[in-house]
Amino acid sequence: MNEALRLDYLQAMGVDMYVPRFVLDGAAPSPILELEFATEDDYSDIDGGEVASFDADAEYQQMVEAQERKAAAPVGEAPRAGSRIASALQELGFETAKPPSALGEQENDATGAANDVASSPEFTVELVATGIGLIMIVDTSTAAPTPAEKRLMANIATAVSRHHKLTKTPEFGTSRFQWPVLKTPGLTLGGDAAKEALQANIMAQAERQQAHCVILFGGTLQPYIDAATLQSAGIQLLYAAEPSAMLADGSQKAALWQNLRKVLFSS
Repeated sequence: MNEALRLDYLQAMGVDMYVPRFVLDGAAPSPILELEFATEDDYSDIDGGEVASFDADAEYQQMVEAQERKAAAPVGEAPRAGSRIASALQELGFETAKPPSALGEQENDATGAANDVASSPEFTVELVATGIGLIMIVDTSTAAPTPAEKRLMANIATAVSRHHKLTKTPEFGTSRFQWPVLKTPGLTLGGDAAKEALQANIMAQAERQQAHCVILFGGTLQPYIDAATLQSAGIQLLYAAEPSAMLADGSQKAALWQNLRKVLFSS
C-alpha cells in the first residue's frame, strides 16, 4: 500500500503511528516520505488572568433570571402556581438526542437542512483535548479558531476544572481530522463513510484521553456525529453554539454551562 494512503487511513482511525513487527516475504519496501502533521500548542499559552473573563456561574444565573421573566404571567392575569417551576424544570432538563437552546431558540431552514449528511462532504475538524475528561470539537473548514475563540475554549475547560473541584489542571493538545482523508478514485467518500470515520476518530481520541464528555461547537458537524453511538461508549455529547456566537452573546455560554454543571467529571 502507498505509504501516504496508509498514514491517511491511520489518521482517520485516530492512530498516531503504527509500526509492524514483521516484514512480509516479498513485500516491497515502503518509501520514506516527509509529511507535515498538525501540532498546535496555542491553547496552552493562555494567560491565567484571562479565566476571569468567563464568569460561567454569573452568566448562567442571568440566563435563568431572564427565562423566569419571560415565563412570567401577563399583566392582569394571576400567575399559575406550577408554571414557573415547570418552565424551570423544562429548561434545566438535559437531552442528548437534540441540541439545546445554545444553537438558538428559533430553528431556521439552514439548521434543518444540516440534519442530513452530504453526498460528498468535505470538512476539517479540530479536536481539542483538555486532560480533564473533556474534548471540544470545532469545525475549521473555513477558518482556524481565532485567539479569542481559543481563549474562550481554554476558559471553559478551566471553569469546569474549578467548578467540579478537579485535582487535574487543564493541559491542552489538538489533533486534526480532515475528510476526505485522501481524494483517491475508488475510495468510499460518501456521507456515511465520513460519519463512521469521524466518530471512530472521536472515540479513539476519547479513549486515549480518558474523556467521557465531548462538546460539539456549531451545527455543521451534527449530521456526522451520533449521540447514541457515543453514549453507548460512555461518552456524553453536549451541543454548543459557534465560539464566535458565544463571544458575541453571553447567554450562549450560559446555555452550555447549565449542561456542563450536570456532567460528572472524575477527580
